[in-house]
Amino acid sequence: MGGVIQLSEQGRALFTKEELAARVKVPAIVEQDLKRIISDRLEQCGLYFRVFSRIKTAASMAHKFELKDYGNGGGKLQDLVGVRVNLYFDDDVDICRNIMENTFDVLGWSTSERSEEEFKPTKLNGVCRLPEYLRSEISPDTWDMYIDDTFEIQIKTMFFEGWHEIEHDMRYKGEELWKDYKGFSRYFNSILATLELCDKSMVTLFEDLGHSLYKSGRWSDMIKSHFRLKLGEASLYPEVEQLLNEDLEQVDNLAKRIYKTKKPVLVEQLLRRSRKIPINVNTIIALLNDSQFHDSRLTAIFKERDVYNDGREESVAESRHYEMKPLTRHNVFQMKTQIDGSRMKEDHPVSASEIFERSAAVIYQWIVQKYGGLFKNMPQEVSTYHADILAYHVAVNYNPKEQRMNMHVRHMDLDVGGRIWYSESCLEVGEDDRVFLKVCNGYAEPEKEQRTVQDTGAMFFSYPGYYKMIVDSVGIFNGIDCANRRRILREEQFPQMERALKDPERAFPLVVIISREAPDGMMDEEWLGQFRVSDFTRTVWRYAHVFTCYEKTGRKLLELAGREAKDACQIPRLYIFWPDGDVDDYGPEDVQNCSFGRHLEARGDARTYDIVRGGQAFYHKIVTDLRDWNVSSDLWEGFKLEILTEIPG
Repeated sequence: MGGVIQLSEQGRALFTKEELAARVKVPAIVEQDLKRIISDRLEQCGLYFRVFSRIKTAASMAHKFELKDYGNGGGKLQDLVGVRVNLYFDDDVDICRNIMENTFDVLGWSTSERSEEEFKPTKLNGVCRLPEYLRSEISPDTWDMYIDDTFEIQIKTMFFEGWHEIEHDMRYKGEELWKDYKGFSRYFNSILATLELCDKSMVTLFEDLGHSLYKSGRWSDMIKSHFRLKLGEASLYPEVEQLLNEDLEQVDNLAKRIYKTKKPVLVEQLLRRSRKIPINVNTIIALLNDSQFHDSRLTAIFKERDVYNDGREESVAESRHYEMKPLTRHNVFQMKTQIDGSRMKEDHPVSASEIFERSAAVIYQWIVQKYGGLFKNMPQEVSTYHADILAYHVAVNYNPKEQRMNMHVRHMDLDVGGRIWYSESCLEVGEDDRVFLKVCNGYAEPEKEQRTVQDTGAMFFSYPGYYKMIVDSVGIFNGIDCANRRRILREEQFPQMERALKDPERAFPLVVIISREAPDGMMDEEWLGQFRVSDFTRTVWRYAHVFTCYEKTGRKLLELAGREAKDACQIPRLYIFWPDGDVDDYGPEDVQNCSFGRHLEARGDARTYDIVRGGQAFYHKIVTDLRDWNVSSDLWEGFKLEILTEIPG
């Protein structure tokens, strides 16, 4: 649904990151398919390359709208999706450009401009039209917001890949660094000039090496050095080698003609094949003979050898037998909670029916936004709906008469083979006219035979978007009202706290931070170091309650909870009252001595860690403990069906 576009006084389109996040939805399949298409084409011709991609974040888009003249008199944002191709050889840039022009509808190219007195990293930027089938996957609102149905592709060499990050941050964004320091700026340029020389020299080196190998009669090595493609291990056919040796008597001999052939000519022939063929010294000569030389002797040899199938590797499906293994489920978030409607902005008390209908609509619209591009016949309004496309599945049972809604969705992980992600929920109105939501988010995959580090659900901890929207815009009650701001506990709240501590339905851990009073009357939270209570609250408030209190109030609360702190040195403390009745407590020494290994990346077998200490480490420890409890507790294990095609009504 289109909206009114806000324009600044200068006629620029202005959007907040919240507006962009809500209206611009780009499924991962768009980015992944573009990356796959480009990679397949480059692999088909044997280039040395690496491909990276990204979808522009809402914050990045908002920032760009502030900087650029997008509006009534200007253009549109054209890099909603970006793909970067890093090449290993400088002369492959033009080859890659031609491949992209024959693969996509390219609207234009631009390159970094340089004067004779200045060096800049060389990169080629292209703007291409999105394939129609991928355009249709993106939310329709996107095209109402001065965003073009295009993607950007950057092509540059590996030498300049790392350099570009430095140049962008330290020169383009850091001009003040160089002001009044021209000597350092020239030194900076000289390093860049050296990198440019390395790019050119690398190609020259292999060309000169290829010429020397040609003069030495080392035909296979000459081909590898001259064309610089990823070649298979096949050896040159003996009869071809003999023919090349004998033909040296001719002025325009076959070996010389191979060496004189330019790399783009060979790449063009590789791309013309209807399917990918093995790239080796034999197929290279065969391709050049078919298109350039037309030598009958070579034709006879290659026909006898069936050269384009000789050395073709079987696909994984052809050569490998897969043992089917059952999938094991791993929760990454679960919850059972009451929805109380406390955040619904209505001018009258909201009923259970209104809360149910609003929550059902939130869940269903999340499903439509996530899976609607795959299932074109999916109704836009809340309804019962079942559909399957290969590894994608949606099942919704909606019964407004009995005020119950069950749903299960799942899809494959585009990065990790064999992994399936799922989300399940049950929404219903109970006999006491209270509305309850049960959620289970997770993934399933075959058990790994060898596992050096045990994967945990907390490593991938994430609640589904519909749960977040219900908590934020409808409101939930879990033993205590939820709040995303820090709360100071007062004695008049003790009855509520006592009920929460004893509530068997409470699924939120209750974190209480007790601090001494500073001379200025404020809480002295220096003992927590870099543990910022407000940041901590905003991080965990959708699955844990956080309260702070002064020492006097805290001691009374502990007495109420049967954990009186008798010795004054026991304050300050941090307590976690778990829903199952256990209690953890920590003091200043626990904060000071804490160290924590953060997972910066956890995808497949790639893991990167960062060790932090003190308050910062304590923050991560407590957050991780809360998440570990959530994914491992028995809150709600979903429908417990290994293969789910329909959901019990």
